[in-house]
Amino acid sequence: MVNKFRKVERQKVKAAIMIEGLQGTGKSGLALAFAKALASDWSKVYAIDTESQSLDLFDGVKLNTGEPVKNFNKVDLTADDGFAPSNYMALREAAIADGAEVVIMDSISHMWNRKGGLLDKVTEAQAAGLDNYRSWGTDENRKEKELIFDLVRSPKAHIITTVRDKEKFGLEFDETRGKNKVVSLGEQQIQQEGLKYEPDLVLRMVSAGAPDGTAPVAEVLKSRYTILRVGEEYAFTAELLEQIRQYLAEGVDPEVLLKAQKEEVMNAIKSYCTTPARKSVWKSLKESAGFDGKLEDMPLGTMKQLYHQLISD
Repeated sequence: MVNKFRKVERQKVKAAIMIEGLQGTGKSGLALAFAKALASDWSKVYAIDTESQSLDLFDGVKLNTGEPVKNFNKVDLTADDGFAPSNYMALREAAIADGAEVVIMDSISHMWNRKGGLLDKVTEAQAAGLDNYRSWGTDENRKEKELIFDLVRSPKAHIITTVRDKEKFGLEFDETRGKNKVVSLGEQQIQQEGLKYEPDLVLRMVSAGAPDGTAPVAEVLKSRYTILRVGEEYAFTAELLEQIRQYLAEGVDPEVLLKAQKEEVMNAIKSYCTTPARKSVWKSLKESAGFDGKLEDMPLGTMKQLYHQLISD
């Protein structure tokens, strides 16, 4: 081993921010506002655009902060290329190698349900004769799925992802009318279940910003940043964006982040295992990993890997 001990110190961390919302709710604008706040210059902002060149529309437009969007770097990822997670990763790493301080991926929903995305690859495997379980477990599909979780953060650059939401509907019995009625069950990410546990900050758009100074508003769904509280709505003004930049620049204790992440995954496992069948699958996964201790004693890496398998089985 070559690892050396060092004096403990608070570490600067790279942002891992996810912004979700229905189409047209201002996700891209807030992502660009975050990017400018975190980067030293627009030239250090890179973006992967999957939305039919929609990010080009921001060129020269003023953000709510009064900052005009200048010539940042972007690449268009299209259906002709295929929206495989590995394609996103190749472009992300190329951006970092080129000097990116911030990488925006707008949006990552495409790697889930569009041409060449993971669901498309699983469907191809099933068409080739594999059953549902084996179609998810091919070497290619397993690696692509793991990449989805790896893409939302990097130790080398701030990563900002946007995710499309869809409104989910269900049936509810209406006693006054004596029959079922369709009701909204709220918004749901168009992405792999459980992905929201990976970033450090997850926001859901409430309203878009505007060049007249109207700040975008978003609800905090998840936060490992103590200055932003879960369940509260924030107007992302220039002042708040600067506070977030300073908070990250001053360093966040890695142990605090790791502890919070572990608690979130533990709670996700407990919330998922609500039926005997799911509890049985979880027990089998632990046994296959050679772990028979308490959940809180399981290493975080093992816990995350088993959780990802659990929600796929």
